Amino acid sequence: MKLRSSVLLTAVALLIVLTVTACGRRTPPPAPPPPAPPPPAAAPAPPPPPPPPPPPAPAPPPRPLTEDEIFARMTLDELNAKMPLGDAFFDYDMSTIRDDARGVLQRNAEYLKRWPSTRVSVEGHADSRGTNEYNLALGERRAAAVREYLISLGIDGGRMVTISRGEETPQCTEENETCWQRNRRGHFVFTAK
Repeated sequence: MKLRSSVLLTAVALLIVLTVTACGRRTPPPAPPPPAPPPPAAAPAPPPPPPPPPPPAPAPPPRPLTEDEIFARMTLDELNAKMPLGDAFFDYDMSTIRDDARGVLQRNAEYLKRWPSTRVSVEGHADSRGTNEYNLALGERRAAAVREYLISLGIDGGRMVTISRGEETPQCTEENETCWQRNRRGHFVFTAK
């Protein structure tokens, strides 16, 4: 018995020793996982796209046409519609150049000198009073007076022809002095540029 109790006591002691040693050798808890790597530093935002290129500069406006270019582009019809030459007006039953008509004819002479290639027809007109034959003759005298005055201002007579319109192409058709005055005139029509 004694042997038994000593075996038992030894077994119990051994068991205690094993338990104590087993408890003492506890396996350490597993190491915590390493911390997660920090999130990658936020990459700097990509630079904004470059601004669009500025629109191309507008084409410069075309240069204005010169007076010579404008004149060269005009047709005879356009030139006559523009009427750059003023009419010379006459007194009743007269073919003498009036003082106010001299200024108009001087400006006309300057224009004709500026454009030496032009040719004109000088039309003599009369109002409706008088016979057709008389008014045609009066219109011829008026056209000739205008032509001679322009020649005296230096315009080559070869650039001008005269024609009488008499009362055939009135500017005004009313029968009063104001209207008749508008019809008594020397009028210019361009025939060549």
